[in-house]
Amino acid sequence: MLSHNKVSEIIESQVVTFDEETVHEASQIEEILNLAYEIHRSHGGLFGYDLEDWLQAQRELAGRNRADQFRVKETQRVDSAERNQERNCEQWFGPNN
Repeated sequence: MLSHNKVSEIIESQVVTFDEETVHEASQIEEILNLAYEIHRSHGGLFGYDLEDWLQAQRELAGRNRADQFRVKETQRVDSAERNQERNCEQWFGPNN
């Protein structure tokens, strides 16, 4: 039988790698878990509502992510439009005018 220290050394020496998709999925689950716990605590920590809390957390995070995506796209368009104006000015009046 292996000693505790020997087992620890074997486990620590093993290299485990995760692909980007797995890491992303794990971080999403952690976000949902944390928000579901906040929701659970917000209504007094009543037992028996764990599924409802989890589903509410999923909905809220999905809504936040959609809003973030829209905001990013709008920002990119504005930056792109401003850059186009700068290029037009440079084309007609020269750089730094």
